[in-house]
Amino acid sequence: MRPPTPCATSSVKREEPYALHALLLVAEEPELSTAEIARKLKAPAAFMAKVLSRLAKAGLVESRMGRAGGVWLRLPPEEISLLKVMESLSGPVALDLCATLRRCPTEERRGFCYLKPNLVRMNQEIRKAFSSLTLKDLLPEAPQKA
Repeated sequence: MRPPTPCATSSVKREEPYALHALLLVAEEPELSTAEIARKLKAPAAFMAKVLSRLAKAGLVESRMGRAGGVWLRLPPEEISLLKVMESLSGPVALDLCATLRRCPTEERRGFCYLKPNLVRMNQEIRKAFSSLTLKDLLPEAPQKA
């Protein structure tokens, strides 16, 4: 098996979709327990506890044990971007890590690379898209009061 190259494309980790679904659930139903969140999302409880722990370390959720416990958002939904969630779990979001290097392997070999500027532009667009979408955008709108 070959080791990954510095240009290996990063992929969505299994935790990221679960974290997003958990955050949406907590936004809609604050103070659910970790076990209730896991049950509603059909996820293993230990796995969900790990995901929620990482979200808590990132300052996105807070949890308390006991009767008056549960999990809730630490920030309003409009302040939690998808980029913030993904980076709290997986580090910097990049289509291709090669674009984050000072000199990619092709630049080292040839002295120039036509691919890298395009990857840098695409990474910027992906980051912009993820940062512009918040949990609030993914929640159903509250009914209008007459």
